[in-house]
Amino acid sequence: MRSSRPRESAISPRDASREPSGPRVLALTTLQQAGLTCIRFGLPILAPFWRNALRLSLGQVGLLLGAFDLGALLFFIPMGLLADRWGEPAVLTAGALFTAVMTALITRAQSFWSVALLLAVAGLGYGSGQTAGTKAVAAAFGPGGRGTAMGIRQAGLPLGGVIAALLLPPLAGAFGWRTALAGAAAVCALTGILCWLGLRDTAHGRRPGEATGRGNGREGRLAGQGTIVDRVRAILRNTGVLRTTEASMLLVIAQFCYQGYLALYLVDRFGWSNHAAAVLLVAVHLGGVLGRLAWGALSDRRYGGRRVPALVWCVGAGTAFPVGLIVLPHVAHPSTVTGAALIGGILLLGWNGLYSTLITESAAPGQGATAMGVSMTLMYTATMLTPPLFGFLVDRTSYAVGWASLVGVMAWALVLTYRIPEPAAHDPA
Repeated sequence: MRSSRPRESAISPRDASREPSGPRVLALTTLQQAGLTCIRFGLPILAPFWRNALRLSLGQVGLLLGAFDLGALLFFIPMGLLADRWGEPAVLTAGALFTAVMTALITRAQSFWSVALLLAVAGLGYGSGQTAGTKAVAAAFGPGGRGTAMGIRQAGLPLGGVIAALLLPPLAGAFGWRTALAGAAAVCALTGILCWLGLRDTAHGRRPGEATGRGNGREGRLAGQGTIVDRVRAILRNTGVLRTTEASMLLVIAQFCYQGYLALYLVDRFGWSNHAAAVLLVAVHLGGVLGRLAWGALSDRRYGGRRVPALVWCVGAGTAFPVGLIVLPHVAHPSTVTGAALIGGILLLGWNGLYSTLITESAAPGQGATAMGVSMTLMYTATMLTPPLFGFLVDRTSYAVGWASLVGVMAWALVLTYRIPEPAAHDPA
């Protein structure tokens, strides 16, 4: 049985933030991630508008959602390697600007396949936030505050969803989905420019990988040796990285099915308008923000920097949530639906900060960004395949069958979560 007793050693104030620039690093990497996910999470928000304008089936909508993730999957490892070699500011800036420009070009596309292709190309820059951003925050904060800091940074993902849910439906309703997508691209470009202006000086004088990873013994220390292929293999032999990634590949299935199809579920089953269903995703992403902050703080304060117990609570509670979607009555008041959407965000989106912290703390020093890249590549294999498969399942059965399948997915993830080792600094003496 795992102990939930906090570490007995005192945490110095300096552990909370290792660098004077820590708050600035945290703020700008969070904004950059929000800019990227204003596009990524804006896609399911625009799904009802796409479906009408391009006359798509649910399966085709899922293919468009998966196309962006295919591009991200292909470049997570290169982004991590570039961040470890060239530094975080350059990768954060270039990734955001590239994704913004390619997304803007989608507004000129006229067919389903041209939209899908450009979405895949736009996704190539998406990994910059998860790799370079995670590494920058891990280097700026010590163990005593890293869980909370990483929760704040990872809250940038659903924060981008909140921005998209507030900005895009009015634009799409008034001017069409192309204008709305251009607005998301502008937000993303702005955050990339801010990163370049605000972070250029933060990497000076820091040795590669300083204060980033603690590793899990010998497996972690080998990660920085040899060719790129050898380094990737060594990272995958790291038990902490591998088991955390295995659990995350299941958790992300539930997350992306929930946030990707909730709006369509409300339109199809409850008769909501496209605009009202899209705006409700504000509650989902707000729940994601609250969840990532709360679970990270719980791991720091209640469990003394141990991440796994907090993750077990999050996944365990999330396992039962899809049942609530199935039994939600047709006559449910909008406030009830909003409350359910918020809870779903806390449980099904809230795990991500703990995941990122576990990966970076398990990785060898100097390999935090590369380890995130390897892990995210595997995880995004699931995110790329899940939306179209879930859409095809619902097309051929029902939403109830689709949501029920997520209960099994989350239960499997809970079993795997119990097997994740704490990073070496938190192992019992």
